[in-house]
Amino acid sequence: MKTVKQVLFLCALLGQLVLTAQVQWYQNQDGHNQPNGTYATSIESLSKHSFVACYLWRMDNENFTWKISKSHTNGTEQRTFFLSGPSGMAEIKTGYRNTVYVLFRSFPFAQDPQYTVYKLDSNLVIRAQKNISFPDAYSIFNLNVFELDDAGNVYLAGDGQYPDGPGFSPASFVMKTDKNLVTKWSHMDSVQTSYSRLHVERNGTVRLIEDFFGFFPAVKIQKISAGGQLLQTKIIQTDEGRQSLSSALDKDDNLLLFGGKASGESQSMYLYKLSRHTGNVVYRKTHFTAPGTQLDDLKLDEDGNIFSLVTQYFATGSMCRVSRISAGSGNIYWSRSFPFAQDSCVLTKIVNGNNDRFYVVGERRSGNYFSKGFALRIKKNGNTDGHFPSPDSVGFQRSHYLLQGITDRDDQLIAIGNTNDLDTLAGAGTYYRSFAVRFGSNRHHHGCDDAGKPGIETASAAMTETEEIPLTGKPVVYPNPAQDHITISNIEKENYNHIAVYNMLGTLLFQQTINNSTARLDVSTLSGGVYLLVLRSSSSRKEQQLRFAVKR
Repeated sequence: MKTVKQVLFLCALLGQLVLTAQVQWYQNQDGHNQPNGTYATSIESLSKHSFVACYLWRMDNENFTWKISKSHTNGTEQRTFFLSGPSGMAEIKTGYRNTVYVLFRSFPFAQDPQYTVYKLDSNLVIRAQKNISFPDAYSIFNLNVFELDDAGNVYLAGDGQYPDGPGFSPASFVMKTDKNLVTKWSHMDSVQTSYSRLHVERNGTVRLIEDFFGFFPAVKIQKISAGGQLLQTKIIQTDEGRQSLSSALDKDDNLLLFGGKASGESQSMYLYKLSRHTGNVVYRKTHFTAPGTQLDDLKLDEDGNIFSLVTQYFATGSMCRVSRISAGSGNIYWSRSFPFAQDSCVLTKIVNGNNDRFYVVGERRSGNYFSKGFALRIKKNGNTDGHFPSPDSVGFQRSHYLLQGITDRDDQLIAIGNTNDLDTLAGAGTYYRSFAVRFGSNRHHHGCDDAGKPGIETASAAMTETEEIPLTGKPVVYPNPAQDHITISNIEKENYNHIAVYNMLGTLLFQQTINNSTARLDVSTLSGGVYLLVLRSSSSRKEQQLRFAVKR
């Protein structure tokens, strides 16, 4: 008869073998430039057997170096490409014939920003490059739009100004180049605005979205032909309380607008569908109404299904909710909830699969300064299908999370993520690095993917609203990631009266006094990245730390 010790040993060994079988490879990405560290930012499929990932590799004072890494789906890194510049930011897109396009934004001190687009072949060798500029001393302030179509054409849009005597004249631009970055057409709008999103229909028609504070909450949508002629302009009135705006085309090229909004003491997700032909609103939907709701991600698969991921905050904690929504009607087919108090799952991104499954990635938390990268696989009928913990040797005072992912030809998840050790006394990271990982197809049932546990429900039959849930007792930051503003809710007024924001180097960026349970901060001047928000008391040493991200 086996002793208890032998049984425990065998169970531990079996658990380790299951975990090892799930993690097929682990690729460490470390620029060895501490304390600044390395950050993963994006991942894209390149070919059937390769992918590219983008990393902020080094930060040497104001000079930022970025690494574009091409790897085989077996985990072997094959090629690298580096770019450097003052406060530089790199963004990648993959497209036509396994090419990689890189938009590099750099911000030299006391000068106008500089924007350069590179075309790289499948070996990450430069085949073309273009410095984005316009005549008549036009200064580009923001280049917000960087998109490709299936033929390899590149679309860029943003805003800036012309010199005008002693003053300046604002203007926004949109540009189309061919696959070799030769300009095909461009338009300049002399009215102060901000082109924020762009989508290309299958016939080459462009949908250009303007979301500018001067006419908020309205949104202007222009339709432009493949040859550059303006076909239509529509003004869409959105909800007064909307806090964010994102967009996508459905499989029939109808435009979807979605984001988070507030109404009175509650928050929710909104979803609009606009007709491809007329530009008129087909439906307006409000989902997931609760005192605290944050839309984390929304994706469409190749069949036109919409999958949403929201985080909701309530009295005893929070929960992540994954749902399938009909693109045709805007109604909810099913909704699955994963309570944080039960599972410690914090899920932030949806990764589409090739078959009848998709993934949701994020982290599983334990305590204030501990998290482990985590992925959950879900069938498109709403049933969970296993979960995948990351392999990093996560210990106390370490934060480790999956940021984004893709699926390979075998529908296995390849994800990128970031890891940092934390000094809980100083409230700052001490070592930063990034990674890529591929998970196998083995199923490891435990916790977050166990549909039989209490509090995990399936809802169906065209549900249009979720139940209202009391707000959590803990401070929360939303939206996260943010673009222009963040809101901190549920602040204990008797304990905290100051807010401070630091970058990940520990530099104080700004602070303000608070006297309410809710505060709103303008983060529009911050670059894309991760930041630390600290709640403090001026009368005691008490403080609480929250992390948020800015997406550009």
